[in-house]
Amino acid sequence: MPTWAQGPVNGSGSLQSGGRTRTFRFHLPTGLPKDNLPVVLAYHGDGGNGASFQSYAGFDAIADAQNFIVVYPDAVTVGGSLQFNKYADNVPGFGATGDTNGPNPADPNAPDDVLFTSDLIDYLFQKYRINRNRVYVTGHSGGGFMCYFLSMALPNKIAAFAPVAASLWGKNSFLSSYFTAANYKPVPLMHIHSKGDPVVDPPIIPYPKTPGFVWPLSNYAYLDCGNGSTYTTSAVNPNVDSLTFCSSGKKVVLMMTKDASHGWSTLFNVPQTIWNFVKGYQLTTFPEFDNHLKVDQFGYLPLARKVAVISSPQTGYNASETFTPSTYYQIRRAADNSVVMRGSPTTWNSGTTHAQSGDKVWWFDFSQVQQAGSYFVYDSIRNKRSYTFEINNDVYNSVLKNAARVFFYQRSGLAKQTPYAAPPWTDGAAFLGAQQDTDCRLVTNTNVATTKNLRGGWFDAGDYNKYVPFTYGTMIDLLLAYEDNPVVWTDDFAIPESGNGVPDLLDEAKWELDWMLRMQQPDGSLLHKVSVTDFSAVSPPSADTHFRRYGAASTDATATGAAVLALAAIQFKSLSDPAKKRYGDTLQTAAINAYSWASTNPNVAFSNTGFQSVAATNDAHDRLARRVAAAAFLYGLTGNTTYRSFFDANYSQIHLIQWGYAYPFEATYQDALLYYARVSGATTSVKNAILTTYSTSIKTSNAENLPAYLSQTDAYRAFLDDRNYTWGSNETKAHQGNMFFAMNTYKLDGGNKTNYQDAGMGFVHYLHGVNPTAYCYLTNMGVAGAEFSAPTMYHSWFGDGTAFDFNPPPGYLMGGANPTYTPDAAYSGPVISPPQNQPVQKSYKAWNTSYPENSWELNEPAIYSQAAYLRLLSQSMCYTDVVTSVKSGNWNDSSTWSCGRIPTATDKVVIQKNNTISVAGTVQAKSVTLRGTITYASGGKLQLGN
Repeated sequence: MPTWAQGPVNGSGSLQSGGRTRTFRFHLPTGLPKDNLPVVLAYHGDGGNGASFQSYAGFDAIADAQNFIVVYPDAVTVGGSLQFNKYADNVPGFGATGDTNGPNPADPNAPDDVLFTSDLIDYLFQKYRINRNRVYVTGHSGGGFMCYFLSMALPNKIAAFAPVAASLWGKNSFLSSYFTAANYKPVPLMHIHSKGDPVVDPPIIPYPKTPGFVWPLSNYAYLDCGNGSTYTTSAVNPNVDSLTFCSSGKKVVLMMTKDASHGWSTLFNVPQTIWNFVKGYQLTTFPEFDNHLKVDQFGYLPLARKVAVISSPQTGYNASETFTPSTYYQIRRAADNSVVMRGSPTTWNSGTTHAQSGDKVWWFDFSQVQQAGSYFVYDSIRNKRSYTFEINNDVYNSVLKNAARVFFYQRSGLAKQTPYAAPPWTDGAAFLGAQQDTDCRLVTNTNVATTKNLRGGWFDAGDYNKYVPFTYGTMIDLLLAYEDNPVVWTDDFAIPESGNGVPDLLDEAKWELDWMLRMQQPDGSLLHKVSVTDFSAVSPPSADTHFRRYGAASTDATATGAAVLALAAIQFKSLSDPAKKRYGDTLQTAAINAYSWASTNPNVAFSNTGFQSVAATNDAHDRLARRVAAAAFLYGLTGNTTYRSFFDANYSQIHLIQWGYAYPFEATYQDALLYYARVSGATTSVKNAILTTYSTSIKTSNAENLPAYLSQTDAYRAFLDDRNYTWGSNETKAHQGNMFFAMNTYKLDGGNKTNYQDAGMGFVHYLHGVNPTAYCYLTNMGVAGAEFSAPTMYHSWFGDGTAFDFNPPPGYLMGGANPTYTPDAAYSGPVISPPQNQPVQKSYKAWNTSYPENSWELNEPAIYSQAAYLRLLSQSMCYTDVVTSVKSGNWNDSSTWSCGRIPTATDKVVIQKNNTISVAGTVQAKSVTLRGTITYASGGKLQLGN
């Protein structure tokens, strides 16, 4: 494994608590800490800080060996000096005026360090998924006083306490009430002190003697085990004694050193002794997170089928982590831990091991839970829980925005600055220097006479290159995502164009379309690509000064341009903005010119001479398929029958029709055929042949489609055949889900509508965490609610060893499981397992390194994968109980409504501003939000209510 995955990490952090920014240092035993690790909170003394305590306490080395996290909170100025709010009482601030036992003078504006500690524990759970039942506290001097206060204030969140060179200081009435309360909670406590401490009096003066009362340990011992006046003594070494007051249960121990020091003792191993003491204790307050319980980490739509998958690994890298679920499971509301549903998980496939994952699996169906809120799945006997998830109609809105903003970060030639780029992912404009995109030259002739301005566009993947042929699937998916469900593509995605009245998805697409227009030559052809000539790349992109070259025009690029520009023209011409309509006209002209050139030059091959980067070339079928797609979109755009004639004459050569086989590797070619079938004026026989072939393949004739869903072939509910798990399997998953959704979009098999919906949603949930690895396959998505998302990726900007290695921008889709992965032949290290030698769906590892390990085979993002996922997610968002108008029209016309859904009696209807909906006859809805207008004709009537 690469060193970064093993090496410890030191860092600093901050959070908001009590209206203040509070800071802390931390030490992770590994760069990617495992879930459920214990935490030691270590509080420094007066006048110090977390970094100084970290430098001498010695906990980091113990944490590395014993696998726990150490956090060193920083105090702020209290009562005129840097210290924690360690005076134990029941009011915020450092003492109260008139309390003669308290600080002098009192500081009522001091922070609430108890609240800070509680907030810090919650933060660590969200950030690192710590084991909240195994949080421990230690502290030196003033930090030890703080430990004592926390033992009284947070016994429900901290499992054991170890103050050093400290005592308990607090308001007498508060202390008396605490130690006499009937509901006192016993806590294990180890106190370490020097017998001659000149700063804080030791508990026993002089030592040794047998006192009748030891402050403050006797108070705890009386209540922990009823023995506060006697203890047993054992020698740790000649200079250290261990005094045990409570020998069982919640122990109370005093470690006395026989020196005269207030400092951190060197007479014995203090951090190891503290860890050995505290590690044996844990709370039962919190259900323990366990990723054997797999859920969509973002959540579920209210009306969707909701199935948690519970796994017991049998083979693969986690085979030792077997798990047997309890008989009864619960759905609990996260806000108050209340039980909203009880049920039993069912065994998948009679308990056989699922070959693709190596797991035995159970399903827990909680589809009946539909009320909006935050929940988790709970194993009530094992006290295990899933990640928290949301249920509501807007559950994927934030996910969609973050995933779409990936294209903003992929923009070439644009500075990424606040407020659009979130720190630390900011950068200047890239590739605008000498012999770069604004002075780009032909790779086979770099004379200045060949220079062209080819700025803009998107980085294709983890490199900075730009390929026209690779825009085909990317743009078809994005543009159809908009056409399928325009309501979700709002104008507030926090990109520079947000707020301009145009859906941000189309604004983002325009960045790529503008580049494609620059790639088009006066004769209509499109240049093939813009790239460095080797594999050079520098982070950040603005620092990369390598020369960039373009490749000559090709049929591959030009046919791609004809199809993409035509479909984009349809979308832009549909907008109300006059400027965007005119832009649509520009796209239309460009598409027509590209189509004409490709028709005249159907086999102009691209030569990759001069480049080491990928050629991005297609075979004869793909070139024809793109020309057929262009004809479909151009016919829909112009109504010109020349395009229909070409389409009708050639569609039967596309694999869907040739083979009678719909499959995810050619999803966007199939989408073009389906698109033709909904264009007014399409030849009836051709339309019927396309729809029949497609629906038959999805419904019955291909066992990998609906039959696989109905027979529950995949324990993780998102079936692909073994051979389809290749580089970019997550893109293939997204396309397969889109194929199921297409059956409903085109209304091809109404009897199985719910099955297609559920089958498609299964692929959404797989990508969001319902898979054998439990990863949400999007990067850094804690911002949107994913507790266990991909932590790193292969990308030149955010690469191995950069400041962004473990902190990439949110929302990039990883390539996914890849059983075909092999490192380069130059690699001479041990087998990299995972991903090698694993069941198919476990052939994944989250790591980021380049040659010769080649982690890009699993963890490189790509714009075409991102687009396929965005279309999948936006299509899934059709399945709410809200139907929104997208234009003026007749109520019973499917084109009037988002997702083509004519409202029913159970739907909430939203009629958008400037939309006029006509009603003839009787129509029904659960409710109507009227921002536009309804008109009635011919006895029209709208019935509301269930």
